[in-house]
Amino acid sequence: MFDLTNSKDLNKYAAASEKEILAIEDMINFKLPAEYRTFLKYTNALSSASGVLIYGTEEIIERNETWEVNEYAKGYLAIGDDGGGTVFLMALNTEESRVFAVGSGDMNPQNATIIAADFTRWIDSGCVSETEDEELGDPIDTCNILLTASPNGGLKDLVKIKNVLHIKISASDLLKCSKNLPCELVKDYPYIQAIKLIESMGEIGQALTVVPLTIKE
Repeated sequence: MFDLTNSKDLNKYAAASEKEILAIEDMINFKLPAEYRTFLKYTNALSSASGVLIYGTEEIIERNETWEVNEYAKGYLAIGDDGGGTVFLMALNTEESRVFAVGSGDMNPQNATIIAADFTRWIDSGCVSETEDEELGDPIDTCNILLTASPNGGLKDLVKIKNVLHIKISASDLLKCSKNLPCELVKDYPYIQAIKLIESMGEIGQALTVVPLTIKE
């Protein structure tokens, strides 16, 4: 549960409804991180006098499009910014609780920094960085790849996805998968390789979402 009693400079807003949250999840074809989802039911956005803004349902889609997150930080969601060129990210994983910071002119998760190990504690602290000096370097090891939209070319495009990613799945199972979205295609896939291969597929790759899994110690 969130507690902002020690963060007087933060502006709280009315809670988001379940309908509003589901509409966002429908637009991104993915479940929001559980702690961020709970946050939206507590306050639909959060702002401070210093310029920090944690996005609510009214801002999150537009801001993610502005920062081109789907192109430069696949598998992540921009959940806020500091008003000075730093964007806050969370991995598109329902169990994710870490908060990453990356420059808006970069947006490469490989160059991000962990600023909080726990989203709820970070919010309660007034969005104060816990680990400002912890550089991630090459943090992402593996990911899961999900089919989150049906490609325009139907089975032909699905087969191309199967071949490019070297997935061991029958065409019939792949077709069933496309009718039950989101559908997990492969687990523990090398993150960098996944990003490159998905980009190589062009428009077809837009039907896929990567979910970062591990952080190298």
